[in-house]
Amino acid sequence: MTKHFGGLRAVHLDLSVDAGELRCVIGPNGAGKSTFFKILSGAIRPSSGTVRFRGRDITGWEAFRVARLGMSIKFQVASVLEELTVLENLHLAAEFRFGNRDGRRRAEAMLDVVGLTDRAAHPATWLSHGEKQWLEIGMASIGAPALILLDEPTAGMTLPEVKSTVRLLRRLNETATVIVVEHDMNFIRMIARRVTVMHQGEVFAEGSMDEIERHDGVRDIYLGKGAHYAVRR
Repeated sequence: MTKHFGGLRAVHLDLSVDAGELRCVIGPNGAGKSTFFKILSGAIRPSSGTVRFRGRDITGWEAFRVARLGMSIKFQVASVLEELTVLENLHLAAEFRFGNRDGRRRAEAMLDVVGLTDRAAHPATWLSHGEKQWLEIGMASIGAPALILLDEPTAGMTLPEVKSTVRLLRRLNETATVIVVEHDMNFIRMIARRVTVMHQGEVFAEGSMDEIERHDGVRDIYLGKGAHYAVRR
């Protein structure tokens, strides 16, 4: 698929992800990662090409139709309603997806998944940055979507929060395909099974994290010539 903005070709991708995968997508700023997510989720239409999900051609579908088919997205900037409690945010997300059917039960179940049970009655504004990210991941994951798209879910997190997020995403991946766009190479190293590297709107490389780390071209485009990955253990 391709996407042009005027005379600029933002993406030109031929990419597939198997059901049940946890795929990480990396690349320098301007590589087209966010545009890729927007096309997948129905936020924007591709200029050409086809998007297929769950065996159906969803090219050009509106975002609400894509969501109803089982795709959910968490954007980089948290958008929780801070004046509402943690449980109310989750309940609202459940009602948006399912109406009044079983929304509170689904919200309470998600509290445990994201580790915020003891914060259920607290206004979201009281949460730490990492907790707000977990809340929004929970809001995106409520109702067991088939595919969860996460745009930089660990941005601004402490190392303990990153490790907790790794555990959370592995749990979500037990029942859903997960695609993560990230810049934090420490997080990618902890969680990645397969990594796609984007550059100038195209797939530049794919493979295991070990293969990507050994790829001279990836180091050059992503971190600069002669750079090395610094991984916290």
